[in-house]
Amino acid sequence: MNTLRLSDIVKHIDCSCDAATDIDILDVNTDTRTTKAGDLFIALVGEKFDGHDYVNTAVESGAVAVVCSKPVDTTVPVILVPDTEKALQQIAAYYLSTLDIKVVAVTGSNGKTTTRNMITRVLRTKYSVYSTKKNFNNEIGLPKSVLELDNSYDIAVLEMGMNHLGEISTLTHIAKPDLAVITNIGKAHIGNLGSQENICKAKFEILEGLKDGGTIVLNADDPYLFGADKKGFRTAYIGFDKTKGAVLTAENIASSGEGTKFTVDYNGEKTDGFIPLPGRYNVANLLEAVYCGIHFGVEVKAALDSVRDYAPEANRADVAVVKGVSIIRDYYNSSPDSARVGLETLKTYNESGKKFALLGEMLELGDYSAEEHRKLGELCASHRLDGVFFIGKDYLSFAEGMPEKAITCDAKERDYFLEKVKEFAKSGILTAGDVVLVKGSRGMKMEEAYDVLVNNL
Repeated sequence: MNTLRLSDIVKHIDCSCDAATDIDILDVNTDTRTTKAGDLFIALVGEKFDGHDYVNTAVESGAVAVVCSKPVDTTVPVILVPDTEKALQQIAAYYLSTLDIKVVAVTGSNGKTTTRNMITRVLRTKYSVYSTKKNFNNEIGLPKSVLELDNSYDIAVLEMGMNHLGEISTLTHIAKPDLAVITNIGKAHIGNLGSQENICKAKFEILEGLKDGGTIVLNADDPYLFGADKKGFRTAYIGFDKTKGAVLTAENIASSGEGTKFTVDYNGEKTDGFIPLPGRYNVANLLEAVYCGIHFGVEVKAALDSVRDYAPEANRADVAVVKGVSIIRDYYNSSPDSARVGLETLKTYNESGKKFALLGEMLELGDYSAEEHRKLGELCASHRLDGVFFIGKDYLSFAEGMPEKAITCDAKERDYFLEKVKEFAKSGILTAGDVVLVKGSRGMKMEEAYDVLVNNL
């Protein structure tokens, strides 16, 4: 972060301050464990903590001023605000306005992180690029990401997540992107938003902060994205169907255990590409990344070359090979759409091997949960998997969809589920060349099932 004057900060947030503000701020911090000399400490308030309780700890660590929503007794200037989280967002928005940095904002129901990482790789062939770290994509994480920027960066690639309407609106007004990317509109968080139409509405809030003259990059093959109101912004479509006006398309897609080969067509010029990831959906993610590169002057071949050795983040469809058995670890999260993609990946991964799935409940589906889990069971049955293990409260609905070759249990029966996985691993059924998909929402802790599987093969 570049140095700011506290006197400038207070001009850009809703606050009151009676103390002197002619102070240099070297960094902004919300965690006393990492607070250091010269920091501005912001006392965030959460369900299980109150940063106001740690103000003096922050001061002892070197904080030169604090932002609070209630009076505190301390030795440094106190900036009083109605809401400390809002103040963090206002400070981030102001700070970003002081920088000469282009911003690419990425959202969507599925594939945000993969697409963000691919965009970063493509753009780094030509520029100094900052990319969102870990899952810092919400109303606290994104401002923190912005405050990590400095003059050494040309472009910031910022991921935007949401659970409810209005959240991306907040994020995009902070980031003010030059280029916005929406990967797809799925059913993740449909229990909170009520319909895919509302999910689409929430994602398109990203346009509220898009700069005048900005561009939005969309997948033309997604009916919600294709049919949505673009608010007059320039739209660049990517996809697999040229008849829908896609400026960048892919064809000749062929997946194997090593990855996916394809040919990209841009303005009639065709370039062969490869990514060490399975599935058409990853090619779609890559097309959006390649277009972002084109937008900033990166040649198509250079963009494609930059991802030939791409490795996904842990538990996001990365593959571990244990005693010749390929295990697709895709349990960072799950939704009807990402589960479908995971099963399609499993189906095409190695045609000669047996196929199994360890599946956990898809959370945050609300009233749609039973129906979506029945459909998931039907999808497993249609793929003719050799065996499925499912755990979740809608296990009966899943079993209705897949009445054979499935072991199902309630989420409360975790010990039973893990014991069945252990028996399966020890049985000798799995042999070299077989493939297992481990998939589930984060709250289902499917990493435990993975550990039991690999420790007993």
